[in-house]
Amino acid sequence: MNRNTVRKADNMNHLIIEGFIGSGKGAVGKIAAKKLKIDFLDLDKIVSQKMKMTSAEIYDRFGEPYYRAMETLALDELTNRTERAVIVLGSGAALMPQNRKYFEELGKVYYIKLKPANLLANMKKSNKKHAWINGDAWDEQVLRLYKEREPSYKKAANVTIKADGKTPEEIADLILADDKG
Repeated sequence: MNRNTVRKADNMNHLIIEGFIGSGKGAVGKIAAKKLKIDFLDLDKIVSQKMKMTSAEIYDRFGEPYYRAMETLALDELTNRTERAVIVLGSGAALMPQNRKYFEELGKVYYIKLKPANLLANMKKSNKKHAWINGDAWDEQVLRLYKEREPSYKKAANVTIKADGKTPEEIADLILADDKG
């Protein structure tokens, strides 16, 4: 078996990247996957493809509990994957305690941690619309949500990477250096 192949019984083979919206987890995951020459998988995109709807449409039509259940189902299905991959989690996947068993089975979880001010700046730059943020008190909603989610990220993570001031390439290199060790 080559080093990029994983069996369901093996632990710590996939690289799993988590973090709040605006942490750069998608960019970091794509860079890491490209450097390792393995697949890049985005849990939100997997759920969207399965439902043939955008994440926002799923939230609007079925609500957050349904979306979280779909993430859990997708994680369960990923445990059958035989090829090693970089898996980027949605920013709420770590909130569900039942998902931790899948994280443990799938691989090592890297939490990309940024200061809230940097997350807000990144989110404003990206101009992406998020289903759960609406109205005037946008900054306050984001900060409240970050404070609610951050303990779950810490609990799910095997490694926390303080990413303030680092480029996605530098963060990916830190993950790859840890993966070799």
